[in-house]
Amino acid sequence: MSDTTRPTAGNAQQPAEIVAGADRSTARRNGTLSPRSPGWLTRRFPLTDLPTWLMLALVAVGLPRTVLADLNVVAPESSLAYYVLALTPFALWLAVAVRRRSRRPLRDFLVLGVLYGLSLVVVHQLLWDVGPSLGEHPPTGAVNFAATVSPSLYELAVRGYTVMIAMMIGVGTGLVAAVVAVVANALRSRR
Repeated sequence: MSDTTRPTAGNAQQPAEIVAGADRSTARRNGTLSPRSPGWLTRRFPLTDLPTWLMLALVAVGLPRTVLADLNVVAPESSLAYYVLALTPFALWLAVAVRRRSRRPLRDFLVLGVLYGLSLVVVHQLLWDVGPSLGEHPPTGAVNFAATVSPSLYELAVRGYTVMIAMMIGVGTGLVAAVVAVVANALRSRR
């Protein structure tokens, strides 16, 4: 009997995927496999070839720097700790870009960049009014931009500017990693 077939009640052979799928659906109906089981983490993230767990991990490694910088625990560009927190996530992105084969490397890292940008937006907005964060010390560019609009729209303009910059950082970083992944895939396929 091969590894890809299993016997059934009628002694006929069925592919292992069908049997495994049937076992999975039976377990789900019986309540022994929840829809929130770890299986969703191993599936590909939508629009990419990266598994969901890897995509979420690559986004998550950038969050400590964002949170600590927003709370002014680690001042931007101030210490070795800041640079380690800021550069390690992107070193990991580049390592994945170089080492991992993908059918769509450009899309993989652009989606990652968008998710990273969105994570920046969420953190900045959630921590906007907490302690010495962006709400108390908005970036100079945001203040200059907000000065060009009506005073009633000042807060919206400052927040909007930070959202735009966060998304540009995320997508720009994703684009750099995507280019590295495309080049790595091209070099790999030449060998």
